[in-house]
Amino acid sequence: MVPHGRSLALTAETLRLGTTIRYHYRTGSALATVVERTSERVTFVGEDCDGTFTHDQIDRLFATDRLQVVLDDELHLPADASLDGYRRN
Repeated sequence: MVPHGRSLALTAETLRLGTTIRYHYRTGSALATVVERTSERVTFVGEDCDGTFTHDQIDRLFATDRLQVVLDDELHLPADASLDGYRRN
C-alpha cells in the first residue's frame, strides 16, 4: 500500500494491452488505449491521438506527467479499431 500523499513511480513496464492512458500533448490531452507492446516500443491509439514510443520515451512521459494511467474499464479506440486488429506481444 502506498502512504497517503505519495504516488507510485510508473514506467513503460506498467503498460499492458488494453491499458487506458491519458496523453497530454501540445494542444491538449486525450484518452487512448495501449494496443501493442513489444520489448522495445509501446503503441497507443485513441479517438484524438495515437503514438508509438520507445520504453525510454514512455518513462520520460510518465516522469513529466505527460502520460498518466487511467483506471477505467473502457477501450478508448477510434470507432473502426479494435484490440484484435493489432499485433500482441
